[in-house]
Amino acid sequence: MRVFLLACVFLVAAVNFSLACECGMEGSAGRIYKGSKVRAHKYPWLAHIRSYPNRDSLGYAQCGGSLIDEQHIATAAHCVVDDDGSTSDPSNIDVFLGKVMAFSEENAAISVSEIWVDPEYNQKRFDNDFAILTLSKPVKFTQQISPVCLPKSEAGLSNLTVAGWGTTSANSDSSDDLLEVDVSYLTHDQCVDIKTDFFFKQYDIPLSMKGEVGLQTIPETHMCAINKQTKGDACSGDSGGPLMHKSNGLYHLMGVVSGSWTECGESADTAGLYTRTLYYQDTIKSIAPNACWKD
Repeated sequence: MRVFLLACVFLVAAVNFSLACECGMEGSAGRIYKGSKVRAHKYPWLAHIRSYPNRDSLGYAQCGGSLIDEQHIATAAHCVVDDDGSTSDPSNIDVFLGKVMAFSEENAAISVSEIWVDPEYNQKRFDNDFAILTLSKPVKFTQQISPVCLPKSEAGLSNLTVAGWGTTSANSDSSDDLLEVDVSYLTHDQCVDIKTDFFFKQYDIPLSMKGEVGLQTIPETHMCAINKQTKGDACSGDSGGPLMHKSNGLYHLMGVVSGSWTECGESADTAGLYTRTLYYQDTIKSIAPNACWKD
């Protein structure tokens, strides 16, 4: 009997572990340029983040984020770093999960207890643009709120998806509807070429001088993507939101929206910059050990 009971205990533990590591599944029924409206709760890990200068202020900065386990949100460092370079006070950050409409829908805010920002984050160049928010208490997973998977590899990337409530074009208002756009992964060399061509055109430098004029390269913390047909991309207010890859029926968080060289839609010669999740694998595992890493 004792052996039987022990076997039951181990079975229960295994089942709980399995359930705890479910991720990346579509739920029940900032900035996206040339995107389309998302079905309600399609991406149940998507977080709407509001950062206030202080609690007396009515205005706030808007960002996106992704739930990676029951208590942690992956986002961009520039979403939670003030103009003077200091990390925002956690008490001035609100996180909303399970949202469909960004502004017209009332949801209870979740408070933040801690903020981790990459100490190598560079405000001017956006290198190391990654942060993790620790929620004040764990959330309960439902069909409307559940975590995204994290990738074990970046091999074979091609088609990706970005989602957020940001602006829909340069100088427009943020979208109340959650929008998404498909983008194509660019290799590091392709992204460097695009960036070089863009700046050469901006400053009227002949392309023939490519080998003679040096530019800052794309940092190893970043990858690039753009919709090659429509030039659809992320926009202001989408920062920190997810760059997703669907594999084996599950969505993986390949990166978080970091920035670009121009506002979305202002030039067809740019690409979106995304901080690579896999680059922060060790950090994520130490801060959010319950996050699920999947092939």
